[in-house]
Amino acid sequence: MTDLQKKFLKTELFIFSWEAATEHNKVWNSSMTLQQKQNYKNELKSFLEDMLNEYSIRIIPEDEHIQNILNLQTKTEELKNKLNFGTCQKLLNMMCKYYWCSGLIKEPVHLPIDRINLKNAGIKNCNWTELDDKDTYKSLVAKFKEVTAGKSLASWELENWCRRNFKESH
Repeated sequence: MTDLQKKFLKTELFIFSWEAATEHNKVWNSSMTLQQKQNYKNELKSFLEDMLNEYSIRIIPEDEHIQNILNLQTKTEELKNKLNFGTCQKLLNMMCKYYWCSGLIKEPVHLPIDRINLKNAGIKNCNWTELDDKDTYKSLVAKFKEVTAGKSLASWELENWCRRNFKESH
């Protein structure tokens, strides 16, 4: 893959990840202008790309991955528009999923915790958009591990994922 192809792909994957992480919850400070929002997203994209460079070299252990979610949340606070833990985990985990499926990184340790995956795992009474601490996140990951029965979370998610209103014909 050429550098231009990688740049294009990484930009598109960030856009897909951002949309997935923010489509169901309010993320913007009401005072932010369109230009400030674009600058914010550009900063986060760069921050995540730098972070994911390490994911391309090695499999990131679970504790380090959770710390990376916290680091992303801290970065959003520094940028004056703090995202909650649930939105940050969805953003990073979607980036990991897309990068992994594109061959840019090693298999991620987690899956995006969202409505579809919670439903597929039979986990009820949880709204990922309101998730705001690592301990609750860790307990959800543990529940997913029980459901996957030893299979990697990322592989299980690909096998069980289904886009709304889209089913393959056999």
